[in-house]
Parts: sequence; structure tokens; C-alpha cells
Amino acid sequence: MASLYSYIKSSMTPEGTLPAGFSLPSEETGGLHFADGAQDGIFIYHVQHEPLSADDIARICELTALAGAGDSAGAEAGFKDFCKTHRAISFIDDLQRNVMNNYATLSANAIFKFAVHLLYDSDDAECVKVGLSFLEMIDISNDEELKEAVRTIGLSDEFTIFAVFIMRKWPDAEAEILSLAKKVRGWGRIHCVEFMDAEQTETKRWLLLNGIDNDVVSAYSAWAVYEKAGVEDILKRDLFTKDEIHALIALTDALMDEGPVQGISLMDSPETYLKRILTITAGRDYLEDWEKDILDNIRQRLAQ
Repeated sequence: MASLYSYIKSSMTPEGTLPAGFSLPSEETGGLHFADGAQDGIFIYHVQHEPLSADDIARICELTALAGAGDSAGAEAGFKDFCKTHRAISFIDDLQRNVMNNYATLSANAIFKFAVHLLYDSDDAECVKVGLSFLEMIDISNDEELKEAVRTIGLSDEFTIFAVFIMRKWPDAEAEILSLAKKVRGWGRIHCVEFMDAEQTETKRWLLLNGIDNDVVSAYSAWAVYEKAGVEDILKRDLFTKDEIHALIALTDALMDEGPVQGISLMDSPETYLKRILTITAGRDYLEDWEKDILDNIRQRLAQ
């Protein structure tokens, strides 16, 4: 089987994205099939994170030692077996902590080569993530070829969050993560929104207009968009464009959802916010029916 990196790269469109409906090859033959990135997303947002056992941590130490000693094949086989029962997202911190604690006895060059090998050559998704987790600890900001590989692997929702963790260390991190966010639509976009900084006007603008638009559930990104786009300050203005009005109504709906995560309840005064939304949308004759329904929901909520 070809490596997952090769599969992703060969699937890219001329626009530099993956086609709609893209998914990684799966060995699942029946039962529930998870969308790319879904299992890690569920783990992050909905699973109580229990610490690894002493035996598990010891095994991670053993496998890291193999990689650091140049036994790439042994380390890869070991991680592949370990990841049958432990998803990489659950032990990133333990993996990286082990490297830092044993840095003097590990060959940095061997670890780097092992990480690059897993990124480019592995056909196992969790092993690719292990490689990306090692790379997160290494400064690759001047390696344009490797940076492009990280951008490419990040196009898959299964790997976006691991690519973002690496990109956060780059000098132009905000622009890099924003660029990736525009190219992914599922769990990958949720993670980009969650972890990107928003210092630039372009980033804040994109977050307001597009930040909650994903193929999972808008509510996952609603609070991050509210904070990072500076919605509290935006609402102090007197003038709004049509696009801004549409975006604010959609954002408010996502904030009120609170099915998967908290949203509007995190505000100090949700009622003040909702009243302001009603005020700035009053008399807008271009609102669509779905938007009018949301505004009706707001009025009902305030009347309770």
C-alpha cells in the first residue's frame, strides 16, 4: 500500500485542496465508519482524559529509545502495535515529555530521520501522527520542502491538528494556519480555528465571515470565533455590511446551540448580547427565512 502522504498528495486538486468527499483508505469492513478526524475530535471534546498507565509510559520510552538509537524499523513496528490500543492524540504529551527528559541519550538526528520517515512513508495514520508529534519538537522553519509536506498532510482532516501544532512554531504561524483553515472543511477547520492566533485584520475578518462554517457542527467553533474575531467590539459599531449581518446571525445561532460545547452561556451577559443582535438586524429587508427563524428564537429566549 502506498504511504498516506503519497495518497493525499496525489489526490490534491489544482486549487491545492482535497476533493469533496475525500477520505483516507480504511480497513473497516462494517459497522460505524468515522469521518476523517472524527475520532480524535471526539476524544478532544468529549472524552475524559485519563493518564496513561506506568506500563504504557514505559513502552513509549522503549520505542522512543529505539528511534533515538537509529532502529527505525523496530520503533515503527512498535508504535504501530501500540497505536492499535492508544490513539496518538492521547499520548502526545507523554511522548514529547519523554524526549525532553532523555534528550542527552537520544540522537536528535535519528529522531528527526524517524519522524520524516513516518511522515513520508507510513501507511498507518497513527504512526504518521507520531512522526508529526516528533517533528513538532524540531525547528523546521527553514526547511521549505518539509514545511510543504506538513502543509500537504494537513489537508487531511485526520492530520490537520498535528500539522497546526507544528505550524504554531513557524514565524508566520498565523498566516500559515489561516491558509490551511481555508482549505479544510471538516474537523480540520475546527482545529485551525481553535488554535490560530488572530492578531491580523484579515484573520479576524475571515473568522467572522467563515470561521463557523464547517462540515461537522458550527457550535464547536462559535465561542472561539466570538472571542478571536472581536465580536464584542464589532457590535459597538453603528454600521454593518450585509455580509457581517448574515455572519452575526449565523454565529448567534451557533452560540445558542451548546449541544456539543458551551457557547453563549460563557458570556457575562448573554441577554445584552442577544438584544444587541436584535437591534442591529431590525429593519433589514434582505434577511432570509432561516435568519428570521433565528431571530424569532432569540425573541423567544429573551421572553422566557
